[in-house]
Amino acid sequence: MSDSMQSAAGAFSRLTSREQVLVVFLAVVLLLFAVGGIYLLVGNRLAREERRLQERRDQLQMIEGLEGRYRQAEAEQNQQRQKLQRNPVQLFSLLNKTAHDLGMGLDNLNERTTPIKEAGINEISVDVTLKGLSITKLNKFLEKLEGPPNTGLVKVTKLKAKTAFADPELLDVSMTVATYRLQAGATPGAEAAPAEP
Repeated sequence: MSDSMQSAAGAFSRLTSREQVLVVFLAVVLLLFAVGGIYLLVGNRLAREERRLQERRDQLQMIEGLEGRYRQAEAEQNQQRQKLQRNPVQLFSLLNKTAHDLGMGLDNLNERTTPIKEAGINEISVDVTLKGLSITKLNKFLEKLEGPPNTGLVKVTKLKAKTAFADPELLDVSMTVATYRLQAGATPGAEAAPAEP
């Protein structure tokens, strides 16, 4: 043994038995305290790492959930894009046929095309004026325009109705009806037409 160990053993042997018990007890307490401190330190570090790991798992789950929603939105956008590519709607024909089916006449239809460059689509719109309509007939007219098979392809973007001067039971209506088509050479990442209600 080294000199310091021999001197410590000599000092320990000179102690009374009661003092020896107290020194051993103190050494055991110090050893337990050191082991407990190390255990707490390691335990806290492990708990902290476990919390960080759980946070990362939660973030990963959230990302996976968002990925699913993104894929769904992307599929819906592609469906809208395909709908716009195949859009067969001719507004003049649709408006005249719908008015004829309901026994109404249309005059002075003005079509205009407005490019929406950010979305890569063209909005084709027609201003329509109808006089002396009942609310029921107006409702049927709107349902035939926007309903199947034109759902999502034809929208009434403006509607203004006022009571007819000659008959307060009837309405004079002016509206703008629009349909949408992809612009020639539109980029695949461009936005689609307004979503269906």
